[in-house]
Amino acid sequence: MLDTMTRYLAGIASEKDRQALRAVLQPIVDRMSSQGLTSAGLAIKAGGSALAKTGSAAWVGIANGVLVTVAASTDMPALAGSISAGAFNVFCFFVDSAGVVTSAMGTEGATLAAVKFPQFPQGNALLGFLVVTYASAFTGGTTPLDTATTIYCNPVGAFDPTVVV
Repeated sequence: MLDTMTRYLAGIASEKDRQALRAVLQPIVDRMSSQGLTSAGLAIKAGGSALAKTGSAAWVGIANGVLVTVAASTDMPALAGSISAGAFNVFCFFVDSAGVVTSAMGTEGATLAAVKFPQFPQGNALLGFLVVTYASAFTGGTTPLDTATTIYCNPVGAFDPTVVV
């Protein structure tokens, strides 16, 4: 039997209390049911590309409780958005339960610590993310990733920097 947050909360008599608990628990439960189980091995696509791709092994994760995989050497979606000269930002790649890969850009910061991750889509697993900074303005999908300073991050497990204490 698949346990759900709704089933666990059914024992709470007050609808108001159930709704309050649901609001608190939803982000935690979503991250636990949507996460990477192996490293994506993100890397730049060959030839000075503006695209990232998965590494030499397939990525495996769970999205909304469904086991999903992304094949090795799969191109990630083109990065959309721009970063001001000298600023930092993140581009996140997500996978839904149908195996569709999407991307989302965070909010740039003057320092790495000032960067804000995008809101993670509910029911999607984080495949990985790029941290990008460039002396000139960076334009996603156009500026080659090897001319910018790009860090390829491959978290495994429940990870959501927008859920903070």
